[in-house]
Amino acid sequence: MLRLPFAATLPARRAALDRWRARAGAGARGAVWTHAASVGEALAAAPIVRRLRVARPQVPLVLTHTSPAAATWPAGWDVDYADYLPLDTPRAMDAMLDALTPVLLVLTRAEVWPELVSAALRHGVPVALVGATVSARSQRLRWPARPALRPLYAALGYVGAVSPGDQERLRRLGARAAALEVTGDPRHDQVLERIPDLHPMRPLETWAAGGDVLVAGSTDARDATILLAAFAALRPAHPAARLLLCPHDPGAGPTAHLLALAHRAGVPAAPWRGTGDAAVGAGPEREAACVVVERLGVLADLYLLGRMAYVGGGFGRRGVHAVIEPAAYGLPIVVGPRGLAGDARALLDAGGAVSLPAHGAAAALGSIWRRWLADEAARVRTGLAARGALALGAAGRTAERLLEMIS
Repeated sequence: MLRLPFAATLPARRAALDRWRARAGAGARGAVWTHAASVGEALAAAPIVRRLRVARPQVPLVLTHTSPAAATWPAGWDVDYADYLPLDTPRAMDAMLDALTPVLLVLTRAEVWPELVSAALRHGVPVALVGATVSARSQRLRWPARPALRPLYAALGYVGAVSPGDQERLRRLGARAAALEVTGDPRHDQVLERIPDLHPMRPLETWAAGGDVLVAGSTDARDATILLAAFAALRPAHPAARLLLCPHDPGAGPTAHLLALAHRAGVPAAPWRGTGDAAVGAGPEREAACVVVERLGVLADLYLLGRMAYVGGGFGRRGVHAVIEPAAYGLPIVVGPRGLAGDARALLDAGGAVSLPAHGAAAALGSIWRRWLADEAARVRTGLAARGALALGAAGRTAERLLEMIS
């Protein structure tokens, strides 16, 4: 059975080739082509693309993706053209290469798309993999995936690995030593360099000013249950405390579910859907202790309203979601016990984050919450350690290598 997100994009992807052919005639030929399947991968490429724009303003920049969220991303993308990737078949990929005649194909994170890469190599287009990371548990490292993918990784002209561990795993996948180097993570540059968009948050500013806010980002159902239990126990001693709850997949359904959970926990809660939302902008709802965010694409800026952060996913199978955004704002961070790798592990090792136990998580979260509310110096030290764990420079180093490939 097709998963709904994939099935929902099929019409747009089937029609994408005609749109790309039209754009090629309008100025997209000879482009640097970046393919980033999801919003996260596109954001990882964004600071590199910005540097290419400055260094080679005459070279068109195009972005393909397969995610509906990337297609409707509120901030848009700093490229000349962005659209869905046609279906990843040999005929469609050859047609894309014929139309765009790119000077370089850039892939991000872990994705090496077999038909796309094979078509690029047939057309003599160099291929780079940037911000590259491979989980130690990745199925790509095992049979039969590894031998099947090895020729593609071996053909990559450049591979910028996030960490030494990623470098070693990419080498095992077939990346050549001459093409492989450790650059760090360009997502850190993206977050540390981005300019916040304060306008959408105006309705929340007065609400947030009423007390210390914990911003809980990218939460799922298990996270929400733990957060609301801890918050309900905290409120008698700290009635001014605030909880800003941002589900990983915001929408009307998740909002209704979270509001019902908050009601059962005895926590006054209200929804927030965007600029001008009266739910928290006026009236008695402004006094809600918890606000549930229904708007997509604003979480990174909402961390600005917080004194501390919780990043969800650590009680699920996929592990902790992005911790970079709250770390960039110097917030101390709490995470769940699972999926503690990459950035989450780096923050824990640096003392910028705390992980909860698998059992008794609500009580542990409440204890951490109370400690940071009572000891501002400890809270600030932890937040500064989180920010200090991030590093600038990966995007610049990567862009230099890509410019060499273009030349």
